Amino acid sequence: MTKTLTTTRRRHRGALVSSPRFFPRLIAATGLIFLTSAPVFSQPAATGLPSTSDASSKAPNTDSSPARRESLLDLPDLSDRDIQLAVEDELLRSVAVDGRSIDVDVTDNIVTLSGRLKNILAERIAVGLAERIRGVESVIDEIEIVVDRRDNAELKKEVRAAIEADPATHDLKVDVTAEDGTVTLSGTVSYYGLKMLAGEVAMGTKGVADLKNDLLVDSKKKLTDAQLQDEIRELYRFASLLDDVHLEVEVKDARVVVNGNVASSFQKSYAEDLAWRAGGKDVDLRGVDVNWRHTNPLLRSQRYEAATDDEIRSAVQRAFKHDPRLLSFDLAIQVDHGVVTLTGDVSHLTANRAAERDARQTIGVRRVKNNLRTRWPDERPTDEQIADFTRRAIARDPYVEKRNVIVECENAHASLYGYVDTDFEKQHAVWTASCQKGVVHVNDYLAVRKNWIPKSDAAIQADLSDKLVYAFIEPDNQVTSKVVDGVAILQGTVDTWLMWQTALDQAVAAGARRPHNLIEVRYGLPSSPHYNGPHDYVPR
Repeated sequence: MTKTLTTTRRRHRGALVSSPRFFPRLIAATGLIFLTSAPVFSQPAATGLPSTSDASSKAPNTDSSPARRESLLDLPDLSDRDIQLAVEDELLRSVAVDGRSIDVDVTDNIVTLSGRLKNILAERIAVGLAERIRGVESVIDEIEIVVDRRDNAELKKEVRAAIEADPATHDLKVDVTAEDGTVTLSGTVSYYGLKMLAGEVAMGTKGVADLKNDLLVDSKKKLTDAQLQDEIRELYRFASLLDDVHLEVEVKDARVVVNGNVASSFQKSYAEDLAWRAGGKDVDLRGVDVNWRHTNPLLRSQRYEAATDDEIRSAVQRAFKHDPRLLSFDLAIQVDHGVVTLTGDVSHLTANRAAERDARQTIGVRRVKNNLRTRWPDERPTDEQIADFTRRAIARDPYVEKRNVIVECENAHASLYGYVDTDFEKQHAVWTASCQKGVVHVNDYLAVRKNWIPKSDAAIQADLSDKLVYAFIEPDNQVTSKVVDGVAILQGTVDTWLMWQTALDQAVAAGARRPHNLIEVRYGLPSSPHYNGPHDYVPR
């Protein structure tokens, strides 16, 4: 019987804390998820409702839009029960979180999440989803993380390997300790964003039940209070996720005090994260009130209309400066009537994607032309090494480590073959691959296996045989199949891994469950010194 570890933490999102918190995002994805750029958090914050405190939004006008805003003002406040049902529905619909394992309680618009999840990434996503629900003022996180017990030395080694494999953190001097699923990071970094990123990378390792990020930030470039205040104000002014709210910022001795109104708990957390990234020594948001009626569409339209090309360019540069994945690159930014063109070289794919994301999330940007080139600066890893990095990263990832993912690499282009259970896992696997050293592009050939609908072996076999006839018409590509208890077993030989993947896709499309792909591939075997053939990847 597998031993498990259970870790319970109580976090209150939306209250003042003495140390920075992790801002939920998928990296990618997704992105994870962000975390940043993670797909789960890509929906916009609550918008469309005017602020009750903004007298200008109530002024008489002959336009149709003010009338619409007046009607929205008449909407009743959401009850705790309404908020509870909305949060539960959001969690149940998320493919990244097992919503059935989470209990939701709401008192006075404060959400408490409890229950059990299998990894910290899912916990972060759950909290972030709850924060976005209209009417939620803050989120108390009481979720337990239950993971399979791992040897302390093994877990320490895996976390260290994850940090060293990520191209944005591999040069950091981070000390890692692990004890009963709790991982502690210590050492010194030059920038708060790097501290956050190192923590996010560590959380993406299977077996981590809790994370203590004790990294110290020792920045060589210290801003004066006036400079820091202006920096945070400009970050808020051009952040698309804060485009409908106004926040006041005061700084004394590098301690940041923020006052004002926001429309969601998510916006409050995001504002706090930006203040830390700008260089705040402490951040106090007790003066920020959360109410869904605070949103001001008029303010949003004014900001977008008023943004000049020069201001947009400066805002994008500022966003790049505070993104840990872009710190070491000097990228050219051109803006013409809100169209941003990015040129220059980056050394890893996540930097390329981060630059485009940061530009898109800047007020005034209408379109982004991403002409960035991903090039390894020095002697790049070999294709065999890149494939090995990627395979190991997938093996330690808590979301996709048990999935059938085969990695091939050619000219630094990583290709993923196999199948996963959900679209989220598909996107997460691609994001995980894009985070590896040397990868300049990811070809996603993964199939998504839906919940199996019972179907007779004869019906599956007939459908699959028909599909294979049309998929493999060349005489040199011989593929046979048989179906046993709904499981399709594929055998034969094909020329390429794309054909191998196509056969797997056809088996899934025919209604098979957990297809076993035993097909041999003549050319382009996955680049890895540890690879011994397709039989190693038969589903268990």
